[in-house]
Amino acid sequence: PWHAIATEDEVVADLGSSVENGLSDSEAQRRLQLFGPNKLTEVEKISFWRRLWNQLNNMIIGLLFAAAIVEGALESWAEFGLILGVIVINTALGLYQEGRAEKAADAIKALLSPNATVLRDGQAAVLPAESLVPGDVVLLKSGDKVPADVRLLSAVNLQVQEAMLTGESVPVSKVLHPAPAQAGLGDRKCMCFSATNVVSGQGRGVVVATGDSAEIGQINKMVGTVESARNNLVHQLEVLGRWLVLLVLAIGLLAFLLALLHADQGFKEAFESAVSIAVAIVPEGLPAMVTIVLAIGTTVMARNNAIIRQLPAVETLGSLNVICSDKTGTLTKNEMTVVALRTAATEYTVSGVGYEPIGEFAMVRGETDLGRRERRWEWGWSGRDGHISAVANGSGTRSQPLDGAQRTALQQLLKGTVLCNDSSLIKEGPGEVAISIGDDGAAADVAGAADKGGKDKGGGGGVRYSPLGAPTEVALLTAAEKAGLPPAAELKAAVPRVGTVPFESEHKFMATVHREQAEGGGSELIMYVKGAPDRLLPLCNSQVRAAAGVVDNDLSRTAALDPGFWKAQQAALSSRGLRVLALCRRLGETAGDLASGKPVGWIWVMGKPPPAPAAKLQLSMVLLVAILDPPREEAVRAVGVAHKAGITVKMITGDHALTAVAIGQMLGIAAAGHGHGHDARRASSKAVPVITGPQVDAMDDAGLQAVVMGCNVFARASPENKLRIVRALQALGQTAAMTGDGVNDAPALKAADVGVAMGITGTDVSKEAAKMVLADDNFATIVAAVREGRRVWDNIRKILIFNLPVNLAQGFSVLWSYILSLDNVPLTALQVLLVNLITSVTLGLALAAEPPEPDIMERQPRRRGKRLVGKLLLWRCFFVCNVVVALVLGMFYWGGEDSSTPGGGYNLKQRRSEAFNVLVGAQIAYFVNCRFIKLSCFHPRVFFGNPIVYISIALVAGIMVFVTYVPGVNGFFHMTGSMDGIQWARVVVCTAIVFVLVEVEKAL
Repeated sequence: PWHAIATEDEVVADLGSSVENGLSDSEAQRRLQLFGPNKLTEVEKISFWRRLWNQLNNMIIGLLFAAAIVEGALESWAEFGLILGVIVINTALGLYQEGRAEKAADAIKALLSPNATVLRDGQAAVLPAESLVPGDVVLLKSGDKVPADVRLLSAVNLQVQEAMLTGESVPVSKVLHPAPAQAGLGDRKCMCFSATNVVSGQGRGVVVATGDSAEIGQINKMVGTVESARNNLVHQLEVLGRWLVLLVLAIGLLAFLLALLHADQGFKEAFESAVSIAVAIVPEGLPAMVTIVLAIGTTVMARNNAIIRQLPAVETLGSLNVICSDKTGTLTKNEMTVVALRTAATEYTVSGVGYEPIGEFAMVRGETDLGRRERRWEWGWSGRDGHISAVANGSGTRSQPLDGAQRTALQQLLKGTVLCNDSSLIKEGPGEVAISIGDDGAAADVAGAADKGGKDKGGGGGVRYSPLGAPTEVALLTAAEKAGLPPAAELKAAVPRVGTVPFESEHKFMATVHREQAEGGGSELIMYVKGAPDRLLPLCNSQVRAAAGVVDNDLSRTAALDPGFWKAQQAALSSRGLRVLALCRRLGETAGDLASGKPVGWIWVMGKPPPAPAAKLQLSMVLLVAILDPPREEAVRAVGVAHKAGITVKMITGDHALTAVAIGQMLGIAAAGHGHGHDARRASSKAVPVITGPQVDAMDDAGLQAVVMGCNVFARASPENKLRIVRALQALGQTAAMTGDGVNDAPALKAADVGVAMGITGTDVSKEAAKMVLADDNFATIVAAVREGRRVWDNIRKILIFNLPVNLAQGFSVLWSYILSLDNVPLTALQVLLVNLITSVTLGLALAAEPPEPDIMERQPRRRGKRLVGKLLLWRCFFVCNVVVALVLGMFYWGGEDSSTPGGGYNLKQRRSEAFNVLVGAQIAYFVNCRFIKLSCFHPRVFFGNPIVYISIALVAGIMVFVTYVPGVNGFFHMTGSMDGIQWARVVVCTAIVFVLVEVEKAL
């Protein structure tokens, strides 16, 4: 691979180019014909007509079309119009909710650089990026978008933001030396990749891959070829549709034969009777009700910052048992935070998360040996303020708040982190609303962190803080404000800067010289240096030590440097995945030489060997700073809720393994060598704390499937790794969600059962490949969406459990009248259609709005491919259908008895009125039963939770009275308005019988 070739000259030679002159125009044209333009292959778009066909192409809609055609052939135009209207409404709802077709390839194409600065025939020229070919030498500078994949030939302080490809949260400092052949994308620091952004410095590189051959091109091909996971709800509705077709045909044929042979009806009359029974059984309103349930789910989720792009994905959320999440910005805030300080004398822990300067310092006390080498650091929740903070664990150690003198000492220590700093912490506008996750997984809007406790040093809980500059430097400014130092601008004005050595990737530190007022009058020069500890330790000969009685107060008091101590402390912090910076200082002539431009001891900056010990800068080591992008507080709670709900959370990131494990432990999804909580029970014996991308590359599919459930943290993951991990989980029968925001996430987002993209930081690529977009980029929102998804599945089941038995009862009431040789059918086709489309749908829609049942986030996830038509539904179809049919036929028969029989002597229209109202009353009773699938309705909860229930029952009862008593309307439906008290009493008793019998059946 290009990143592993030893020298830049070898790369250029292999490509037949020149470092100084690039390619000739003629050679570039020849290669353009050979390799093609530097652009991505477009993927075929989904047309409107294809989307329309996708909406209509299912068995239930086909069944409705067939029913409409038959009704039209029989010239039953009212029935024909009603059924066709249902089809139109359902299709329109589906098209409206899904919105637009996927445009992932177009979104990736928009990321590519339109122009590039290229060397052709030794001359720099700005050319369209599409004309680049392998072997072209391109020039890069700050602000450029990299036009193709290039191997660097030279780099001066070159930093490139590659988060969209690798997931790493900070810009990557580029170097020239090669990387191992098996290195992951984020470790190929001698390469720059197409569509990434140059944030500082400049460089020169030779193009090694263009178009589809570049890394972003490989992702584009994967996005175009990856098939979306098949949705279980869509599949189950197709299965239901096939069974309904068979059932309708079988019952229709039976009814036709009975009417023709047993009831002595003519052929046409028998056919019309069979059609009316078939139409009675078909749940015409079911497709619209399912669509409306999903639409209600999308509306609720949108209010909670989860935007659903594909309607059936709402249901899939409820069946998730694995959530694969990106780290940066999703599980974490993508805001670097100082979590600990280490001086020669003291350890400090720091609470608070992100750039908002709210948090407290605590001093770790109880250990007398200040030179102790071993310390175990952990991070977790602070019980008092809900913040994440660092805790140093050792025998007899404890943390205590700082008193006045100790806080003053801390401010003196941190002054250099503000002065030796070129970034800014910007205070602006009202804070954004966060998502709070309760113990049941429900989402609730809460105010910003400033309202949750702590002192708002920014002047109000509505203040929002944002970084300007390097994230690590902004983290230092936030920590300084937490310690009580004035804002950076004030401090820098009081202690002006007179000289600077800027940060360079070659020497990895920054130095500034300041003029500060001396205690005895006049002024003195002081130099602060911050950077990598391993680079600064060789430049130090002393360290700040404790003053008499007050720890670290007098910075002028120094002791001989103890290199072993500092190396041990750096190793301890780094081993926990923390980014460690060192701060040093120096008073006197060296600082003055730097301020005047003299190169004292700075030859190393020019790339030459470090100075000999005698030529050291004689700096004093002040402290080590431990920095981390910690988890969101609500993400930690959400992970806990997910575990309780039986959902495994896995973190798949492009960041380093140690950092990933540290974040995983803070979130509760990773522990050294073991699963955590719920995951520990499901993990295999091969459980490991972290697997890296190169390790995944070395595994075949079977090997990956063997370990994927035993590891919850995957680091340095490439796009191919993420896709393979998702597919391995699906191969093991898991229903997996994948979250992400970068281009690198797009293939896995599309392949996952639910792809979840970030709305704020996410690229258009990830949004178009995903089925759901998080408006607030918050992992906690996913858990709230899972809760809503489970509610949607429950409500669809409730609708089916309600609709299918009463639909069967409508048809079987007519069918049994033929079998029993009754003189007349109890219900006409129009009555059946009225119940089917008006009363059933009205009550069914109320079930669509049912709130989640109390234990919804305490259940284990549904198994993959769980059937909608299960044992409970089949039993209810048999049991409830027979109960309702018996009551309808019984009341119809009773009313037709001789007038000498009590309760008899009614004419046909009166009997049909009673049968109609018995059927509707039974529906109302059974509707109340169905509000809780297994829980009893003999409970006060039946009166609360869903106000639409009362509206629906009142509306259906009003329809009963309207159709029964309004002249003209009752005649149209073959009824009369002369039902008496005896008939209404029988309707009420039948209603109560249905309710009580179903509740008894639940209890058994």
